Amino acid sequence: MKFLHLASTVLLVVSVSSSAARADELSAPASSPKAPDAPKVIIPYTSYTSPRSVEMFWSRCRESLMKAQALEKAGKTQEALDEYDRAVNLQGLTDVEIERTLAQARAGNYLPAARQLQEVLSSQYASGLTVHSREDLTKYLKAIKQYIGTIEIRVNVPGVRITIDGEDVKDWPYFSEFYVEPGMHHIKAMRSGYWLNQTDVEVGRGEKKDLSIAMQERVHSHYVAFPVTPMNVSINANISRVSQDDPPTWPRNLMIGSGVGLGLGLGGLATGVLMAQKSPEQAGTWYGVAVGGGILSALSVSGLVIGLANRPEPPPPNVIITPQFAKDGGGVQFTGAMP
Repeated sequence: MKFLHLASTVLLVVSVSSSAARADELSAPASSPKAPDAPKVIIPYTSYTSPRSVEMFWSRCRESLMKAQALEKAGKTQEALDEYDRAVNLQGLTDVEIERTLAQARAGNYLPAARQLQEVLSSQYASGLTVHSREDLTKYLKAIKQYIGTIEIRVNVPGVRITIDGEDVKDWPYFSEFYVEPGMHHIKAMRSGYWLNQTDVEVGRGEKKDLSIAMQERVHSHYVAFPVTPMNVSINANISRVSQDDPPTWPRNLMIGSGVGLGLGLGGLATGVLMAQKSPEQAGTWYGVAVGGGILSALSVSGLVIGLANRPEPPPPNVIITPQFAKDGGGVQFTGAMP
């Protein structure tokens, strides 16, 4: 009988506890569903023993890259990134910078990685002659953009300087996509002869916002009033007019080609001299490379000089003089666009 009472008491306590727990569960507010995380960016490690890697990277640079990759796999992220920086200093090729960029993406530094990949993909990057293809880099950038914000900017006039929070500076329309951290950002658009345009844009993670900017030309108007009604009005204006011939245009392609040629020429010159000293048995070949680089540099300097000599003349001021008359007065309105 004693055991029967004990069992009844235990069953009663368990029943009361279960009912109380059930009541707390029903009265608790429903938690809001958590937003799904973006899929992890999977960027494979580069094989530095492949024939293409052996051909592209110098031996010391390749050793540094292999050391950085080993540190990265061991979980020593900051030490690995420092070693990637040393590899870039040893051989400043785009391919080496891409290795550092991919390591930053694997470490979670998505914003600098996205901006660097954008720089590479916007340049004349020969995907068939490098370790990574353009398609792979585009795929990596698309995956990284799920962790950052993207602002697509359109402006009504070209040649506008765009700044994001005063740090990311690019020219439109050369760049139209701007990558930012999720949150609120201050955007400035500037161009000579136009009013400053400022806008605040908020963008979330993985979100893309379209922003249209209308630049307004700086136009000043001034009205000169006559004190009395004029009887005889004579307006003399000496305003220069643009020649009927086509105005000279800035030789942009020549300047760009000359700049690229100068860089390649100096690179060839330095490489030829350096390799000739390191490999005396192939000194003739490397000195030939140096001579070719010097010739290319000279031609590029000539192209830059020609481009500077053909700069277009600034347009003349656009001035409009409008006489205005009334019953008891008159005046002249001057309207002009500031260059």
